[in-house]
Amino acid sequence: MQTALIIHNPGAGDQEHSKQGLLQLMQSQGYDCRYFSTKKDGWEKLDADADLIVVVGGDGTVGKVIDALIHQKLHQKIPLALLPAGTANNIASALGITGDPEEIVAAWQPGLIKKFDVGLFHHKEQDSIFLEGAGFGLFPKLLIEMKKLDDKQQSADESLQTALQTLHSIVTTAKSRYCKLELDGEDHSGDYLLLEIMNTRTIGPNLVLAPQADPGDGHFDAVWIREDERNKLLEYLQHRLNREDAHPPFHSVSCRRIHLEWAGAQWHLDSALEKLQKPPVTASIELVPEMLQFLLPAKASVI
Repeated sequence: MQTALIIHNPGAGDQEHSKQGLLQLMQSQGYDCRYFSTKKDGWEKLDADADLIVVVGGDGTVGKVIDALIHQKLHQKIPLALLPAGTANNIASALGITGDPEEIVAAWQPGLIKKFDVGLFHHKEQDSIFLEGAGFGLFPKLLIEMKKLDDKQQSADESLQTALQTLHSIVTTAKSRYCKLELDGEDHSGDYLLLEIMNTRTIGPNLVLAPQADPGDGHFDAVWIREDERNKLLEYLQHRLNREDAHPPFHSVSCRRIHLEWAGAQWHLDSALEKLQKPPVTASIELVPEMLQFLLPAKASVI
C-alpha cells in the first residue's frame, strides 16, 4: 500500500474540503494517508519515505510545499499530486488538472508523471525559484493593489473579476520603463509596460500571457507589452471582464537564459512581491529542466 501525505490549506478558495472527507477519499483509492494542515506548525517536515504528496489548495500552497520539498532535497524522489482548491489554480491548469477531487483521484494512474521545469532568479548573489513566472511592470503593481482590498468574502470567481478590473485600471495610467534585456544572447531592450518570463500559460487572475507555454518543454516564454500597445492590452482585458474570448496581444519569444536591468525597483516571483530601495533591478534568470514531478490523472490534457 502506498503512503500519501495530504497537505491541505483549509482557507484556500471557496470550496469545502474537510480533513475526514479527504482521508476517506484517498483511503477509498487504496492509499495509507497522513493529514497535515498548513494552518498548523510542523507540516513542513515531510516524511522522506512517503510515496506521494497530495496538495489541496491553490498556487500559493503548491509553492510552499515545493519549497519544503527542495529544502529537504526530496523534489526528485517524491511526486506531487494536486487537488486544486485555490482562486486561480494556474499550476494545476498548466498540468491540465481540473474537476472535482473525486474525479481527479479516481483517474490517477501509477507512472503517469509529468516533469516540471523551474525558473531560477539570480539577484545580488541570491537565488530564488519560481513556478509560474517572474516579471516587471504591471503585475507587481497589481499585487500591491490587491493587498489593499479585502476580498475574503468574495467567491473565487468574484476575486478573479476584481483582479481583472483592478489590472484594467492600472493599465490606464501605468508608466512604461526601460529594460536592458538579453534573451539567449539577443538584445530585446526597450520601454515596457509589462515584461514577464513565463513558465506556465497563465499568471495572476488566470490571465493567459503565453498560450503555447509548457512547463516541461525546457524553455521559458518571454512576453511583453510596449508603450504603444497599451490600447490593445486594455481591449483584451475588457473582453476578459465581459467573459468573451480574445486572443492575447502579447509578444512571445522562447528562451532559456535571460539577463536584464529594469529601470524600476519592483518585481514579482509568482505571487511574491520583491522590492529594492532604489532602481535598477539587475538580474539573471535561467531554467532548471525537469526539477519537479507531478502525478497526473489519466484524463489530464497535458500540453
